[in-house]
Amino acid sequence: MRPTTSAVSQRTNNFIIALLIVVTGITMAVVLSIGDLGIGSLVAFLPAIVGLIALIISNPYYGLIFYVNYSFFFIGLNRYVPAIPLGLLVDGLLFLTTLSMVFRLTKDSASRLQNGFFGVTALWFFYTLFQAINPEAGNFAAWAYAVRGVTFYAIQTVPLTLVLFASKKDLDQFFRIVIIWGVVGAFWGWKQINIGLDPFENGWLEAGGKVTHVLAGQLRAFSFFSDAGQFGATMAYVAFLSLIMAIGPYKASAKFWYFIAFIVCIIGMGTSGSRGPIFVVFFGLISYLLMIRNYRILIPGVFVILVVFAFLKFTFIGNTNYQIFRIRTALDPKEASLLVRLSNQSKLREYLQTRPFGAGIGTTDTWAARFYPTSYLVNVPTDSWFVKIWVENGVVGLTVYSLSLAFVIVFGVVNIRNLKNRDTKQKMLALYGGLLGIITASFGNPVFGQAPLGALMYISMTMLSVANRYDDPDVTPVKKLS
Repeated sequence: MRPTTSAVSQRTNNFIIALLIVVTGITMAVVLSIGDLGIGSLVAFLPAIVGLIALIISNPYYGLIFYVNYSFFFIGLNRYVPAIPLGLLVDGLLFLTTLSMVFRLTKDSASRLQNGFFGVTALWFFYTLFQAINPEAGNFAAWAYAVRGVTFYAIQTVPLTLVLFASKKDLDQFFRIVIIWGVVGAFWGWKQINIGLDPFENGWLEAGGKVTHVLAGQLRAFSFFSDAGQFGATMAYVAFLSLIMAIGPYKASAKFWYFIAFIVCIIGMGTSGSRGPIFVVFFGLISYLLMIRNYRILIPGVFVILVVFAFLKFTFIGNTNYQIFRIRTALDPKEASLLVRLSNQSKLREYLQTRPFGAGIGTTDTWAARFYPTSYLVNVPTDSWFVKIWVENGVVGLTVYSLSLAFVIVFGVVNIRNLKNRDTKQKMLALYGGLLGIITASFGNPVFGQAPLGALMYISMTMLSVANRYDDPDVTPVKKLS
């Protein structure tokens, strides 16, 4: 359903857009008449928002494209305009995009929803709806806030991707968006470390961010992301995608720019001071080398990975560099924070022995502090996306959730092996390795369910589940990628 598609009467579109213009004009007049400078300044955003709404109504494709882009920067933008709930804008526009798609469904486009991954995602969605009445929780508001990132975004993103990202052009566009934003984010993180923070970023640190982002006098870059952990994981993910493209079957000029993007994002990952992201690249590369089954690349590739691992694990070279030192601690089994996390997981395991359906969505971490300040879980952080899913949804919920991941992991291999287009195959290998890398990193940090990786993962998994859609049957089959 690209921008040229028109499945709904243009007259209806024009009527709705005209109505939006009238309502916007009246709203602006009322707000400006109040005379409050602070409130009146918000009017500046209103035309842009209304214009975006009109665009999504005319074609939901624009809504999905906006969602992918917006996921990268809306949290950072909120540091500059804290009075505006930019996170709720995600909910509203994503829901509007879904509605716009539903009203445009034809028999052909609706048939694209007959997909196994959509099925297991829907199963997980209905399970989380059941969690609204989990007797262990009892606070509907906590569930309503927390369930958005757990399942509501996914149950909309998956069908939107199935219907709207229907051609290879969409796959190509997705890669361009991700790599460009990755490079921009890396430069912004570099700026924070080497040039300095602006007043709004300093204000965010002073409001509480300094506790986790200034360690031993060293600033951990967070760019325009929620925190340094999400920034580092995203940089590792984009670096991996760029590296796989740089060694793909492309012209030398394209390889050069992909390699530059890889270097920039790897540096960005280093400035975050995060340790978990290194596993995104490691496990992503291992999966790529195993998937291509090309021993001319597999053997030296594994050798390079082992050399880097040995350098970090068994030497102290470069420890004077803060970024290298932080990454190296990720490989230390006696590292203090790792021992604390293992201790917390032991406590949680005991707590969940009599709770097969978990404590309820919204009962852990920041939501626990807000809605359940006296609960047992408020003082036991999960520190992991999968531990969070386990604690809130129990072993039953974790099993249901794992089905969606297992579906893509298994069928992703099958689909990629059947691809004929070299470019499509390389991109799918990159998405597959990146997915496995983020899954691995999410065992130590809750990066999977946060922006922008939440959106990127569900779009990637959906694309992997229908990889043949992006293939080109006119291209000569190839057995191996060099």
